[in-house]
Amino acid sequence: MSGDLLNQTLTPLALALMMVGMGLSLRPVDFQRVFDSPTALLLGVFCQIIGLPSLGFAVTQIFALTPEYATGVMILVVCAGGVVSGLITQMAKGNVALSISMTATSMVFGVVTIPALVNLSMDYFLAADAPALPMLATSMRLIAMTLVPVAVGMIIAKHYPQVAQVWAPKVAHVSNLLLAVIIVAVVFGNLSQLLIQLKHLLPALAVLNCAAMVLGYGAGKLFGFSPKIQITLAIEVGIQNSATAIYIASSLLASQIIATPAIVYSGIAFINIALVLLAIKLWQRFSPLTWKLPHEA
Repeated sequence: MSGDLLNQTLTPLALALMMVGMGLSLRPVDFQRVFDSPTALLLGVFCQIIGLPSLGFAVTQIFALTPEYATGVMILVVCAGGVVSGLITQMAKGNVALSISMTATSMVFGVVTIPALVNLSMDYFLAADAPALPMLATSMRLIAMTLVPVAVGMIIAKHYPQVAQVWAPKVAHVSNLLLAVIIVAVVFGNLSQLLIQLKHLLPALAVLNCAAMVLGYGAGKLFGFSPKIQITLAIEVGIQNSATAIYIASSLLASQIIATPAIVYSGIAFINIALVLLAIKLWQRFSPLTWKLPHEA
């Protein structure tokens, strides 16, 4: 598969379709309850925008990652809010409205924070080899590839709800298939280097994912939120928007090597989340305590 087809066509298409699919599943009512009590939302977004980059930088230093992989890790952590986090939160019996609101809010902030933090990271790790990533142009591309497709999906869902209900799962399947093709192409295109670095990259990303989930969960517990909110924050902070990270690395920076951490992280995150969900189910089954509190946010 040619690099131009992968970087300039398939990757942007997969990201745009994911965003449209997200918009098809959103309703204004999903946000009302959360914005009536925004403390948990603000806390979660703070963990995403400030906490995650701090964790990512610490991991790159502790595990002494190569400049390209370190840059990839930093791109990953600034792309907070995975498009599937709402579904996983629902499976975990978390607060879906909070999850959706955090994803949408982090995407809006990301239009400004992503270009700024990515440029800082490239200047630090790549120095003279850092490619140019213009702030305004990058922000406009991110708006075009994320916010606009989400808005299109929401407009369709509002005016044609039956169409949205039918097409939302189909769009999700197609976008996931495209992303799978992209992941396979990137992995096999850089297989030799990946195998050499995997012993450093795998533990680094595993630690990063676990630390991110602990950050979200611990922040919720520190502020006295219910277990339902705590698990929502853990999932939402722990799952990153890998599709956006891959798009930035492979399409905007034209580097499949820099895209590799986002690809590897996706698999690690889902394994860890699956273990968390299993632990939750065991807890719910065998513990006399209940997840639902009288004044749950």
